Amino acid sequence: MMLHCDDDELAVIALGDREPTLEERDHLDGCLRCTGELDALRAASDLAREAAGAPLETPPASVWAGIHAELGLAEELRATPADASEADAAPAAPATVAPPADVPPAPVDLAERRRARGARFWAPLLAAAAVLGLVAGIGGGIWWNSREPDPTVLAEADLEGFPDWPGASGVAVVEELPDGTREVVVDLAGVEDPDDLLEVWLIRGDASGLVSIGLLDGATGRFTVPAGIDLGEYPLVDVSAEPDDGDPAHSGDSIVRGDLRGA
Repeated sequence: MMLHCDDDELAVIALGDREPTLEERDHLDGCLRCTGELDALRAASDLAREAAGAPLETPPASVWAGIHAELGLAEELRATPADASEADAAPAAPATVAPPADVPPAPVDLAERRRARGARFWAPLLAAAAVLGLVAGIGGGIWWNSREPDPTVLAEADLEGFPDWPGASGVAVVEELPDGTREVVVDLAGVEDPDDLLEVWLIRGDASGLVSIGLLDGATGRFTVPAGIDLGEYPLVDVSAEPDDGDPAHSGDSIVRGDLRGA
């Protein structure tokens, strides 16, 4: 089961360079996180294309510096458009003498060429988005400077179905956000339109205690781990079917359960 779509691949899909694979389509159908990321990338791409003919303000040098840093450009590719214009206006350098025919050509750095191609496309597109105000930051900063760092994965669990729920499966991942908050991301598969509520639990290894962390709405959900909960003591992630009867206790009807690795 795919955990989440690769961000770079989502960008390629958003630009229309290719269609999602069957696996990616299945994942996007049930993952609000990846669907939201794809929608945001498509919106940025569409707005930038719409503004292609509009007059744009010249971004300050700090904007281009951010673009260069994000794309990881080599020094020879770090020139801003203004620098490039000046270079075009400068007298042409004397032609160099071609090497002898028996000198082998220099090897092509495909990775560098790929980065350069991405730079030529993304730099004007992102600059346009920044000018339009789609992305923001203090003093005209751009979106990648204001993005929070990616969460840290602390533990993972493969969720296996119980006998009464054949075909049910899932994945649970514990992430730590930059502010120290821990969240459990649950992706559930093989459970179509259940009659009962789906509740997510953390359970002690010996099943002597359990803590509800929320109701799963759809196939994917994100739940905050209560402060003070030691995941080493509560390493089991459980999703249960709960009748809507007001009883907060576990119904005993578990759909899937898995042991966190790394907790």
